[in-house]
Amino acid sequence: MSPVARSDVPRVLLVDPYMSREDPMERKFIELYPSLGLLTLGAYLRGQDVEVEMVDLTFSHSTKPVSDRIARFRPDILGVHTKTLTRSRAIEISGLARQGGAVSLAGGPDAASRTQAYLESGFDAVVPSEGEGALADLARAVHSGEWPCRVPGVVHREHGRTVRGPPRPFLRNLDELPLPAWDLIDMNGYLDRWQRKTGERRAAVLTSRGCPFDCSWCSKPTFGRTFRQQSPGRVMDELRSLQSRYGVDYVRFCDDVFGIQRSWLDELLTLMESEPVRMKFECLARVDLLKPDLLARMRKVGLARVYVGVESGSQKMLDLMNRGTKLAQIERTAEALRREGIRQFWFLMLGYPGETLEDIEATLRLFRRFSPEEYSVSIAVPVPGTRFFEEVKGSARAPVPSPKSEAGRILLFEAKYPERLYRWEQRRFGIEAALGKARSKLGDRVVGRIGKIADRFHERIATPLLTGENSKDA
Repeated sequence: MSPVARSDVPRVLLVDPYMSREDPMERKFIELYPSLGLLTLGAYLRGQDVEVEMVDLTFSHSTKPVSDRIARFRPDILGVHTKTLTRSRAIEISGLARQGGAVSLAGGPDAASRTQAYLESGFDAVVPSEGEGALADLARAVHSGEWPCRVPGVVHREHGRTVRGPPRPFLRNLDELPLPAWDLIDMNGYLDRWQRKTGERRAAVLTSRGCPFDCSWCSKPTFGRTFRQQSPGRVMDELRSLQSRYGVDYVRFCDDVFGIQRSWLDELLTLMESEPVRMKFECLARVDLLKPDLLARMRKVGLARVYVGVESGSQKMLDLMNRGTKLAQIERTAEALRREGIRQFWFLMLGYPGETLEDIEATLRLFRRFSPEEYSVSIAVPVPGTRFFEEVKGSARAPVPSPKSEAGRILLFEAKYPERLYRWEQRRFGIEAALGKARSKLGDRVVGRIGKIADRFHERIATPLLTGENSKDA
């Protein structure tokens, strides 16, 4: 290949290292959306006179598209979005950047939580916070030959030591951000896949940054506990553009928590009611914010599914997690969702410090009572930077190499019970879900009888065997 002449403007290659074929959650729930963070970053950089291209590995089987693009595009910087699942591939891609003469930069939640580890693994720099301004400044510095230098918001290694640039303030007005640069990736590839699977052309929209709540197991390395929101009018601009350009008819609002401010949400719903844009939508929300009257209005506008962090059926555990929610709120919201015909996706957690067998049974009873259409049950994972991590780091286990299909099923600290008990409990929720779906065919009496048999087996045989102790005394 003949050499490509250097551009007179900085060049940045953005890379999403995620591959859906290796993600067990994607295979189970078919939740594929492009990286909004990278697409927004790309659109911002274009406005700063930076030439941008992107490699999205979602549908790929290797990192070859990255090396091919490096050879053709010859970027000044290669920026990689990081998540726990993609850590090893991100590090591999940093090596490709080095071979191609580009500065490798890590951003995203995993690099923000493990900045030093990413630098020691081969990355030249990390942006542990908001990336737009930092990457634009870094691209100009690298292109002009002024790198390494102290760029605000950038951490890098220099002469074997870690150097942190000055702190960079967050963007104050999210309305100033451009619409995501959907043209950087194969947007129709995502939408066509959704259409084949669901009959709908689904896309994701992010209306806010950050979360003001303080759950003890939740890491907020990028935005901290800040909360900033686009105006309802700006959100409508994005919905209109998605519909007119790509025929999108279903949107996932992927905010950490959707509708934190009731006045903001009321204004958005008013606009959605009055606009010709008609879309179904889904969101992640808190049970203490989803009032029954609000759910009725949201359903009429198009709400089809809600993800809720139920976490536990024990008030004691909710308090230990610092969730700030009450069981009565969970029950009220679950009942209201069921009454409105809105699908429920419950996030549940096992193994959090302080949890007993009775707490697990309380969660199972709650699950049985409401039979959510979809759910996820994970073993608690201590993430660096959280109170949970600080609490258990003295009893942390060395990570054990495991197949990616084991993601979310590995016990990483010395919990009250053996890992095999928590894995068995995860299977019990699967049995309960199957019984819930069979209720309409088999009838309440048959399903109830099967459930009682399963409970007796668990209490008399499985629990004592898995814990090595009498379950009644635990």
